[in-house]
Amino acid sequence: PDTAICQGESLMLNAGNPGANYLWNTGATTQQININTAGTYWVKVTNDYGCSAADTMQLTVNPLPIVNLGPDTAICQGESLTLNAGNSGASYLWSTGATTQTLAVNATGTYWVKVTNGFGCSVSDTLQLTVNPLPIVNLGPDTAICQGESLMLDAGNPGATYLWNTGATTQQININIADTYWVRVTNGFGCSASDTLQLTVN
Repeated sequence: PDTAICQGESLMLNAGNPGANYLWNTGATTQQININTAGTYWVKVTNDYGCSAADTMQLTVNPLPIVNLGPDTAICQGESLTLNAGNSGASYLWSTGATTQTLAVNATGTYWVKVTNGFGCSVSDTLQLTVNPLPIVNLGPDTAICQGESLMLDAGNPGATYLWNTGATTQQININIADTYWVRVTNGFGCSASDTLQLTVN
């Protein structure tokens, strides 16, 4: 009978009749052959009496789905990443148990998906997600000072990069003008957090 396999698989054909003589259209003369290329295959079997019989089959090689979740990735805490297995209309099984084409993930871990196309051919892919921490930024509570005094604000997180609404890029700034002050701190992972303080001058 005609048969189909998936790309990358092979099929063993067995002509039976141990001890007979065999001639396959591939040129092989063994009782069994392995095939993995689409086409028509036939074998002629001749027994010890010189009697022959032949059989033919058609092999179809179906394509595999192409699955690429992308490279291993890092995101910042509070973000999420949507993984897309592609191959619209296929069947999906994710390591989480989900069966949708896309999956939103936001926790460190290894995620895989198995995609099965309409031919029943399956391929898997895996992605490692790392969730990096945010810096902890706390300028303290809104504060009042007396005229002539100043207040030092410290964004913490030594070694990070800083951007204050004053334009300063240092970890600490001195302030003495009533206003709202904020700072954005970016850590070595490229993850950012901000905090704001209202200063009143009496």
